[in-house]
Amino acid sequence: MSADLVLRPIREADLDAVRKLQAESFAALAGDIHSPAQIAAHVDLIMAPDYAGELLSNNLLVAEAPDGVVVATAGWCRVPDDDTVARLRKVFVAPDRAGQGLGRRMVEAAEEAARAAGFTRFRVRANANAEAFYARLGYSPVRQEEMPTAAGVALPTVIMAKG
Repeated sequence: MSADLVLRPIREADLDAVRKLQAESFAALAGDIHSPAQIAAHVDLIMAPDYAGELLSNNLLVAEAPDGVVVATAGWCRVPDDDTVARLRKVFVAPDRAGQGLGRRMVEAAEEAARAAGFTRFRVRANANAEAFYARLGYSPVRQEEMPTAAGVALPTVIMAKG
C-alpha cells in the first residue's frame, strides 16, 4: 500500500464518499464478469438507505489519501453461527488504484483487526469478479450462491473461507 495513505475507521461524515467509491469501483472493475443489469443492481444496493447502517456496523476501515479522498474500504463483522469466524465485508478499491496491492493491504488490515478481537478464521461472500483476488490471499471456495437484490436481479457470489 502506498505510504501516503492513512488507514482509519470510517466516520459518519465519510458515508457519501464511501458509497461513491464503492459504486464506482464495482461499476469499473466488475464488468468482465457481471452484466450491466447486475452492476446496476449492486450499485442500487450501495445507494439504498439502509446501506449506511451496514457501513457503520462492520468495523469498516477506510484508506484516505493526503487530499482527504477515500480510496479503499474493508471491514469485518461477527458470523452469528460461529464465534471463531469473522466475515470480511465491503472490500473496494478505487479503480485508479486497482492492481497496486491496496486491496490486499485492506484485507490484511481487516483480518488483523478481527484477530485482535479474538477471531481465528475468516469467511467472505465474494462477488464473482473477486473470487480470484481472494484465492490469491489464501481463501478457498466453499459454495456458490446468488445474492438477491430489490431489482430482482441475482448477483453471483462465492462463499470463501480461510483458516
